[in-house]
Amino acid sequence: MTCDAFRSLASAYVDGELTGDDRSAFEAHVRGCEACRLRLTEEQAVVAALAGAVPLYEASSALRQRVDALLKPRPARRPWLFALAATLLVATATSLAVRRPGPAAAPPASRFAALAADTHLRYARGQLPLEIASDRPEAISRWFGGRVPFQLQLPDYPVGPGREKPYRLEGGRLVSFRDDYAAYVAYRMGEQPISLLVTSASAATPAGGSTVTSGALTFHLESVAGLKVITWSDNGLTYALASDVAVEGARSCVVCHGSEEERRKLERFPGRPGA
Repeated sequence: MTCDAFRSLASAYVDGELTGDDRSAFEAHVRGCEACRLRLTEEQAVVAALAGAVPLYEASSALRQRVDALLKPRPARRPWLFALAATLLVATATSLAVRRPGPAAAPPASRFAALAADTHLRYARGQLPLEIASDRPEAISRWFGGRVPFQLQLPDYPVGPGREKPYRLEGGRLVSFRDDYAAYVAYRMGEQPISLLVTSASAATPAGGSTVTSGALTFHLESVAGLKVITWSDNGLTYALASDVAVEGARSCVVCHGSEEERRKLERFPGRPGA
């Protein structure tokens, strides 16, 4: 960790919001850097002084009701988006390889797409441990509550009797993004990892790459570090879905949450075993 990184994370550390590897790296840097150690001591002293000087007031019942209403979990919206996004990863794999730019160099990947690709690669190499391991979407959604500056509800994949989910939810962790945290969710189909990175729409705006429009939504498809990455925004959140280009056919549809009819259509895609 550099001194610049220390400065961007100092407030989060003082507030007790820094966790996992980020906290360990932060504390290791402070132990070895006298200047940053002094700066941290001063910031902690200021926070303590302010906490002692500012009187605490109890919120009124009316205010509590308004806050409770704002924080009440909302039902998952547009569950088919995950299926559509994953399907686009498959359907555009060839076109991304064929539609090469002209003499001009391709524009750089968006910052959020680049982070999604980097996070995916680090996790695939075993360099990025999960902070919560679970195959239950509600458990992972609950873990992210209060840890990220937005509300995340992961949908579940409904399956019929005698059928199995085509993917396995593995867990999640926090990833630093723009002086705050994004939510990283890891999936796996067979031996192939699939990554979903989520942040608030105010923190990241999908841009660049090829675009595909579906209704009011625009999906941005990019090839980043040998991966397929698709980004889109919906209902106040921005998503990035990353997978290895080598994942065959519709097996990339890791987080399909569409209707029974939509899933039957996906299973008929070429390249899926048993199609």
